[in-house]
Amino acid sequence: METSSGHPHPQVDTGINYWFLLFMAFIVVAVTWLGIMNFTEGRKTEVAKTNGEEWVTWLTEQGAKRFEADYKIETCKGGVKPSGDPAKSDTPVLGTWGPCLDFILKNTELKDQINAFTGKAPQLIEKCIPTDISTSGAIVIEDLMPTPPGSAIPFVGSQLVETDAIDYKMQLRVSVCDKGGYAIKVAEFEF
Repeated sequence: METSSGHPHPQVDTGINYWFLLFMAFIVVAVTWLGIMNFTEGRKTEVAKTNGEEWVTWLTEQGAKRFEADYKIETCKGGVKPSGDPAKSDTPVLGTWGPCLDFILKNTELKDQINAFTGKAPQLIEKCIPTDISTSGAIVIEDLMPTPPGSAIPFVGSQLVETDAIDYKMQLRVSVCDKGGYAIKVAEFEF
């Protein structure tokens, strides 16, 4: 004698199940791939920030010593007044940023830095430009000039150019540009 439960067994379409599993596998692969890409881009940004931090460290250390009489790096020495008008001179003038920057880029550990976005040495640029992704990983060094007391903005930043005098205790800001060309402020310090 056969017994029947009276409930019919529904037919399961296994084709739909396989398509669903295949779709879920695709989603897992896509999410993993996007995660790896974002991690890689994040590392590049961290390398750019590390480059900026190395500039801050070197400039801060030198800024503490550059007004001493026995300071060894003549091109970055403080208190040396530029002679004549550095803007009209074709040769580097002591007491200006140009010779100091040239020394830094040729004779310090900063010359070996690599921009993770381009694989070349990081550029020193005027400012980060979000519409120009070629600025990714670049370094911005600004000279911060104090505004009058009581102003809403304590400092006004301007690009540090080769003819700028460095004969005084300077307030500087270092920023780096991220993948999108946006500025990431690293530090403000005295040089």
